Amino acid sequence: MRGDRLFRGLGLAAIPSLNRKRLTSHTVRQADDVRAFFDNVARDYRESHGHAATLLRDRLHLLRALLPKKCGGLLVEIGCGPGQHLLALAEHFERAIGLDLSPAMIELAESLRRQHPLRDRIAFAVDPAERLATLCPTSVDALFCVGAFEHMPDREQVLQQIRRVLKPEGRFVCLTPNGSYLWYTGIAAHMGYEVRHLTSDQFITEGEFRALLAASGFTLVTAGYWSFIPRGDMPALAGTIMSTLDALGRVFGIPGFRGGLYIAATPSPDR
Repeated sequence: MRGDRLFRGLGLAAIPSLNRKRLTSHTVRQADDVRAFFDNVARDYRESHGHAATLLRDRLHLLRALLPKKCGGLLVEIGCGPGQHLLALAEHFERAIGLDLSPAMIELAESLRRQHPLRDRIAFAVDPAERLATLCPTSVDALFCVGAFEHMPDREQVLQQIRRVLKPEGRFVCLTPNGSYLWYTGIAAHMGYEVRHLTSDQFITEGEFRALLAASGFTLVTAGYWSFIPRGDMPALAGTIMSTLDALGRVFGIPGFRGGLYIAATPSPDR
């Protein structure tokens, strides 16, 4: 069913007036624009997609399921922002490093690290995912990215760097918006709502991610969908309806009803 037909069938024509605050896409012309956006966001950082505690709980639950069962070694988060995921997972590893292109985000993460009981084995640094200059080749046991891959313009370069720093048996885990999600592909546009925080944002489908990983020298371990409804970016009633569709999508296996995409992969041994 096309997004606009479903939109009419659900009776959403009058919803725009119910939205608390519309998402506005910020224009990106170069990498510095991405950095400037996140530096500005860090000044009064808050979860923009919905209820912060619920989203964090759901993401951590999924990350723990996807990361290696045998923990230890070095854990890295790229695009770490304020580092809330890394700080929650650090106890399972000997060392943990969070990297982000935004100095302001790293400053915020560092302030949280100083309050953490395991602060001596956690570090944060300014380092774009396209470079990962902080990390030595084949030094990382597990590397993850949450809600940041879609903001990285050169995804091929990012994956090349991830493969460079991972150990041969290392694990790459990514949680990102699902590019085939009905809100992104039809409903939001029909209602006149933006879905991208940055004009350079790219929402990837499962098929596209699989192809990208294969071309970058990764072997897929698993891929699937998780419950991500960006309520902060849509009208309240639309959020309720998308939650219902998510439940249906989970039961009947309909990718277009699921807002979140996850993958886990490891470096291919023949590359």
